[in-house]
Amino acid sequence: MMRRNGFSLPLFVFCGLLAAGLFLVAANGRGHLAAGGPTALGSSPSLCKKPSFTSTQPRGLFGLGRAAQTPRRTVRRFAVDVQPVVEAQPDQKSVWVDRHSQTKMIATVGPSTRNEEMIEAMWQGGADVFRVPMCYSSHEDAREGINLIRKIEARHGSTIGVLMDLQGPKLRIGEFKDGSVAVEEGQRFVLDLKEEVGDNTRVSFPYAKVFPYMTPGSVIPLGGGRVNARVMATSMEETVLEIVRGGRLSTNDRVNIPKVHLPYRALTDQDVKDIEFGLEMGVDWIALSCVRTKEDVIEAKRLVGNNAFIMAKIETSVDAGELSEIIKEADAVMVARGDLGVDTNVESVPPMQKAIIAECKQKGTPVVVSTQMLDSMIFAPTPTRAEASDVANAIYDGADALMLSAETASGSYPLEAVDTMEDIIKAVEQSDEYKKRMDSDVSRYPPNENYALVTAARQIARDVSASAIVCFSSYGRIPRQVARERTTQPVLTLSEDVKTARMLNLVWGVYPVHVPGLSYEEFSFDEVLGKAKETSLEQGLAKQGDMVVVLASKPGADEVPGANIMQIVQA
Repeated sequence: MMRRNGFSLPLFVFCGLLAAGLFLVAANGRGHLAAGGPTALGSSPSLCKKPSFTSTQPRGLFGLGRAAQTPRRTVRRFAVDVQPVVEAQPDQKSVWVDRHSQTKMIATVGPSTRNEEMIEAMWQGGADVFRVPMCYSSHEDAREGINLIRKIEARHGSTIGVLMDLQGPKLRIGEFKDGSVAVEEGQRFVLDLKEEVGDNTRVSFPYAKVFPYMTPGSVIPLGGGRVNARVMATSMEETVLEIVRGGRLSTNDRVNIPKVHLPYRALTDQDVKDIEFGLEMGVDWIALSCVRTKEDVIEAKRLVGNNAFIMAKIETSVDAGELSEIIKEADAVMVARGDLGVDTNVESVPPMQKAIIAECKQKGTPVVVSTQMLDSMIFAPTPTRAEASDVANAIYDGADALMLSAETASGSYPLEAVDTMEDIIKAVEQSDEYKKRMDSDVSRYPPNENYALVTAARQIARDVSASAIVCFSSYGRIPRQVARERTTQPVLTLSEDVKTARMLNLVWGVYPVHVPGLSYEEFSFDEVLGKAKETSLEQGLAKQGDMVVVLASKPGADEVPGANIMQIVQA
């Protein structure tokens, strides 16, 4: 055997070929792994997704996690013909990816995510709607976030919902010198009208009308229940408290007075200013805080008109009869569990949540579950198993959407939080138990003439194994009726109104597409049928020859409201 400098020739040749091969792999695949694409070793899932235990990337609960700035997966989005707010890049194509989750996700925009790269990554990770909380956002901050959302929407040729969350008549303490203070059990602490920076003995509380409602002996939660204090004495200028459970208080923390109806409207003067600003910015949803009566919703609708949709936040104790009226009047309902648990008690929240979801589904009102869904992910890359079960239970109950709050607004792992919630949604929706629950819920609904054709369409779609149900809707009524039926087929919705298409991103199982060419005023069902076939094929929801059930509303004074015309067509 020939040897050169102590090496065998075959070994020398082998090493040379191996080095050359590795060089070519590195040259062709550089950066590909970081972008989440197939590895240079092939596209085998086991190779693409194998975790590196020497990596500094955190692992997710249901997946591998990802680097802070790189989305792990892309998600299915539907192309839309919109007039862009910001001119899109001419060579940029729509995001065609593989997602059919029925339960929607809302992500809150805040200091951790108020930049284009992070918002786009959350959208591609599964967020359908973005929340702008006005209690923590100036108009400048909100404008920046909304403009970025619309820029991303235009670039990808899609629709993205924007939810403006009003502060409402919530009681908040003033500012602390260092942002927060620690208070201890047994110490004295004062809420007063002074406009001075607070310390660990007192803080500003500019609500003179509220002091009479703080009765001596009552216990008041501060900071969302992190601190509890007993009222010792009160006057028109201050309330003296004794801390019964210590902790940290921060600037602008909430003060709750449980089971007391304070003399404030649901809409404050600041809320009215924020609504005017939101309508100027073209927000799609406006969340109304501390709703107690249907009149609160009616007042907000009167201010907003047809320019946005009203979501009623249930975060205080509400009479059961009044709650039913609120659900009937509102365009959507949010179960705001944080304040709800403080205003009532912790053990009351789970049954209240289930009852509200059930009634909203029966009435066809979209319902959102919010607050502390994945709370530990504010500081950790993975949630607790209890949080994962909490999210799963809301999905099993049939909530239209789940909301991430501080997890994405100010948390250290916003993209991981989005990923984890999307993973849980997918895992639950693929389970037999989930499908069984959706079927059993529908069977208990009482007959309703406005839903008759939609109920029939659901059954027909199953009988003919339709690939999709396609709706034509100007105002979103028909797809919301179909969503109530919790159909197993995707609900593709065509609308000539871009605001309707954006709004529907919140609704269970609905995939909205903006089609400016269709017109309700110049209604042509043949045109609707043609567009339904064309769009279902374009979106990949049906293949050539598949059955598609088409629903629409034929204009006319004598026609039944909502869906009143249906046809089965081949795509």
